[in-house]
Amino acid sequence: MYSRIYMSLVEVDKNLFQKDLLDKAVAWLEAAYPVEGCGLILEKDGAYRFLECENLADKYHALDPEQFPRTARHFYIIDPIEFMRAEDRGERVAVIVHSHADVGDYFSDEDIAAATIPGPTAADPPEAAHPGVDFLVVSTREDGADHAKLFRFDPNSATFVTAVELAIKDGNYAIEAGSLV
Repeated sequence: MYSRIYMSLVEVDKNLFQKDLLDKAVAWLEAAYPVEGCGLILEKDGAYRFLECENLADKYHALDPEQFPRTARHFYIIDPIEFMRAEDRGERVAVIVHSHADVGDYFSDEDIAAATIPGPTAADPPEAAHPGVDFLVVSTREDGADHAKLFRFDPNSATFVTAVELAIKDGNYAIEAGSLV
């Protein structure tokens, strides 16, 4: 369900890639290392902000390891209340952000499962669990973040596509692929 093909019609708001916004998100994710960090990029009236979120994966795992076999090292869970609180404040969840520690910035099978819901019948393709929300996966290593990819659900192919690739080095960010407006 993941496609590496760049959608020529994908337009990504360049304001999502403001240095101060990325600095906040990357610093939070680097601080979470060696586990997955997570957060939300929220939008209100055209302005974006990063909301740090606690990764609840270890708590869920401790309560029910059969239902939640993965720990925060390889999985993240954001408290669903954070989504409701954002809505109550009049904010829109624009991007769900999380890191992958030591494995790269791909959209994993677990990420896909968490970001989709089954179609109405078994023969139907999956649908986005959060329509209109993108996913930013940041690769973190012991010495910091090194790369990120923004994934977007394409309803025509029912897959996630890489909308933007971002190199991270020494606190600087460079768009490697994708299109911004």
